Amino acid sequence: MTKQWELIDALRHTRHDWLNVIQLIKGNLALKRYDRIEQIIEEVTAQSLNESKLSVMGTPDVAAFLLTYNWECTKMKIDVDVIGEIQSLKANEDKLYRTCQTIINQMAELSSSSSENHLLITFLFTHTEEESGNHNNCQLTFDYQGILQMNKEEWHQILKSLELEVDVKVDLIEWNEHECVLQTTFTIN
Repeated sequence: MTKQWELIDALRHTRHDWLNVIQLIKGNLALKRYDRIEQIIEEVTAQSLNESKLSVMGTPDVAAFLLTYNWECTKMKIDVDVIGEIQSLKANEDKLYRTCQTIINQMAELSSSSSENHLLITFLFTHTEEESGNHNNCQLTFDYQGILQMNKEEWHQILKSLELEVDVKVDLIEWNEHECVLQTTFTIN
């Protein structure tokens, strides 16, 4: 019975999201803002394409977590971008899930309620051919825009803990008052 309720809940949220898009289009249609309608359609198309790519990476727990996150969290909005030729991350799913969950939950918990907070998660799939063989990687970037109520040293502690617990090294690429960029790479076998 639980799976049926989860499915019904997912359909309810999806229907609500699509009704919001339709309302945006109708509102802009009434205002004769056709350029904005085109922009909305392009945004929804890109979002749907990225959600589709996320769904075929062989990581159902990660996909479910990321695709449903915005339904529950109000302090931070997540967008996902998937770039490159998608390869299965199934062998890395547990580490990938725990990494995403830890970083996202920390960011959401420490996001200021008084600002608009946004997290763009990018999966960049790369393939390189070298003398030592072919290398396939997925670079995972967390690009946070907003206000985090923490300092750089606190991030270093969280990332060190993540490395010890999950065996994933995440680098702090950029940190300032309104932006935090974290990055890690998963090797694909």
